Amino acid sequence: MSRAYTYALYSQLTLLVFVGVCLALHPGLVLKWNEAGLSNYGIHIRTAIPYSLAFAGSAALAVMAARATPTDTRARIVLRAILRAYALVSVLALFSTYGYTMNSTLRHVHMAAGITVMAFEPLASVWLYRQLRGFRHDALWLILELAGLLLAAIDLLALLHVLFLAQALTGVSFGVLLVHATQRIAVPTLR
Repeated sequence: MSRAYTYALYSQLTLLVFVGVCLALHPGLVLKWNEAGLSNYGIHIRTAIPYSLAFAGSAALAVMAARATPTDTRARIVLRAILRAYALVSVLALFSTYGYTMNSTLRHVHMAAGITVMAFEPLASVWLYRQLRGFRHDALWLILELAGLLLAAIDLLALLHVLFLAQALTGVSFGVLLVHATQRIAVPTLR
């Protein structure tokens, strides 16, 4: 087991655990017919700390995973870039959350950050999946990732309010593919 894999795994577990804490503290914010998104946890006193820990902790551990990934192959270089980009979009989403209810400019910045995350994860997932050829279960995660992207588009068009479900599908699917690909790609080669 490589350090990069361990950090990537802890990155995704950190996100999952602290979002789970937010859900336990205030489930009504996102688990309702007219779903809101995860960012609602960043603007309420009761959930702002676990929400912040979820994204900041996940981003910090993703950077550590990137640093621990060797750079001796093209796949490893791309994986490092994906881990760093993931950390960047996570921090962007986190910091755009705090003030998005203050005015329309900050709301637009937050929406742009959210769209960036929702575009990055599926695109990165396709690359990650291609690196994992031959693993049946990874196809399911990619399908769920793309289903989440479709639901996000439906939510953006205001046809149905399913933002939390879209975020959950894309986030978990991306996380599983990221960890699995890091496990396969970042393992140091014996010389």
